[in-house]
Amino acid sequence: MNNQDDVLKYTTFISTDVMDKKEIAERAYQFAGRRENVERDSVAVAQIKDFLARYPFKEKPELLRNVSPDDLYDRTSNDRFFDWLTMKTDRVGVSFTCERAIFPEAVRRFDFLKVLLTVLVSEKRSVSFKIDQNWGVIPGFGGERMIAKKLLSIYYWERVVPVFRTEHMELFSSGLGIAFKNSALQKYRKDYSLLSMGQKFELLNAGLVEFKIANMEKMTNTQFASFLYSLFLPSVLEGEKADDGAESETAKPDMDSGSGSAASEYEARIREADRMISDLRRQLVIREERIAELEQELKMKSAELAEKDSLLGQREEKVRQELSNQLKEAERQSEIEKAELKRKISELTGHVEELERVIGSRESAPALQLSGTDTDRSDVVNGEMDTFHQQGAEDGRQRLKTGIDRLDDLLNGGIPAGSQFIVYGPSFIGKELVINAFAAEGLAEGAPLIWITTDRTIDEIRAEMTSVISSYTEYEKNGLVYYIDAYSRIVGDDSVSENAAYLDENSSVETINDMANSRISSIETLVKEKGYRLVFRSVSSLSANHDIKSIFALLRQFVAHRRKDRCVGIYSVEKGIMPEQDLQIINSIMDGVIEFSTDTRNNFLAVRGICETQSRDRIQYTLEKSTINIGSFFLGRIK
Repeated sequence: MNNQDDVLKYTTFISTDVMDKKEIAERAYQFAGRRENVERDSVAVAQIKDFLARYPFKEKPELLRNVSPDDLYDRTSNDRFFDWLTMKTDRVGVSFTCERAIFPEAVRRFDFLKVLLTVLVSEKRSVSFKIDQNWGVIPGFGGERMIAKKLLSIYYWERVVPVFRTEHMELFSSGLGIAFKNSALQKYRKDYSLLSMGQKFELLNAGLVEFKIANMEKMTNTQFASFLYSLFLPSVLEGEKADDGAESETAKPDMDSGSGSAASEYEARIREADRMISDLRRQLVIREERIAELEQELKMKSAELAEKDSLLGQREEKVRQELSNQLKEAERQSEIEKAELKRKISELTGHVEELERVIGSRESAPALQLSGTDTDRSDVVNGEMDTFHQQGAEDGRQRLKTGIDRLDDLLNGGIPAGSQFIVYGPSFIGKELVINAFAAEGLAEGAPLIWITTDRTIDEIRAEMTSVISSYTEYEKNGLVYYIDAYSRIVGDDSVSENAAYLDENSSVETINDMANSRISSIETLVKEKGYRLVFRSVSSLSANHDIKSIFALLRQFVAHRRKDRCVGIYSVEKGIMPEQDLQIINSIMDGVIEFSTDTRNNFLAVRGICETQSRDRIQYTLEKSTINIGSFFLGRIK
């Protein structure tokens, strides 16, 4: 495509009076009658049906739970999910662009991608909600959301017109006389320019589908999309056909041969060429008008961005101030605790000196008097020393076993009571094994367990835990396991489990804190006797629907309550999902991190903060069926 075509493609804006509905209907009838267009549409529909037969996730969403990264993409194969989405459905829609280089990035964020796909095929979610999900977390999936839009045009092919570029949908809607800007005010009660990407797609698609049903009902949505390109952007459609090899070069008819049909065909082509030239001229006349409109929109967007930058700056400053105040408060509390500890040590030291003085004075008494009081003196000394040891033990922090002996050795006996720490690293590297072992160890000791789940259903967690501790379902029946499920309702799972609380799509994220506090109050007696453990799986999945301000507000209160309860809490964070700045904000309110990493051949873990450890170095480990095997480390206590 030459530069002029590029200009026309992105700046053309056909006014609503270019052609009337009668002319459009006549051209649609001619377009649908051409053999090449019938064949193209037949291929497109067949490709869609083949895709849906192979990946029926809309009718059977449970199949997504068993999908593996290899099912989505393999660079040595051309028969995986993404190959079907690009190459094997190439006739579905026009102007779809996608580079294979982005698919490994999707596989690296596999768990997050499964959440996006689950939402996309859910009948309970609107089109705008599906498009507006945080697809941009996966490099190459953001922007125009072409991957999401094409998937929608396949899974909902009878309801979605496969036009993937917003400016093309706007162009077609204007050319057909669809007043989509007025519709935006009626449906969303705000100016069209302020709509999200998903809201624009939902609005424009609804208008195009309504127009098609009213004026050319027999057309499929795939053929309707091709017709729109032939009507308003023929250069784009012709370029696509040329790339596909759909058309072959045709020789000019011999006008001297006396063939009436050849002459008629040649005249028809001339008329078609004249029509295209006329269309181009009309488009060029109004191009400046469109450019002026775009410049005005650009000014509005610039002003909007400036306002958002200002608000973002204010928000960042507020967060920094809150973090600074929190750190100062933590330092103040630390100084108070140190002073109190010194006072107790001083009192105990004085008490011991007093005992030594009493013992010395008794030993200097006459032998007969001493022999009569030996037993009493021994009882007093033993009682006082027992008190001393008891007070010293109370000053230390109780350690909770992790369920992995070598990890307990590294942590000098386990996790200190009240610790709140992050388990951080990429997917499929063993984080979940450590989390599940920690949960199982607490249950074996009789301690209640609370799950906060944002990326797994309760059935999936139950299946994982049963492979670690076979009696897991018995612990559930006995009321030791409780779930706060912020995932199932979002993906359309309406099943109900005992000992569980569910967040629906309209629930505030802060509701998680209220649910956890309510559960602790209901088992207060057991908690006082056994304590409890908590697993938050995962914090990073919250970023799909919530910003860092909301997540920070939740965790700041949530972590404070757990520390007060002397609960040990694990918070799972997937690498590559949240920006580094957001991770630092989350880390600031935790006691430490167990970080998992890999160099493609070996796996490593390292402990940051939490407590005194035997080593702060990266330590190699290997994966086993339901645990990890940690290698050697230098036995020298490090604070």
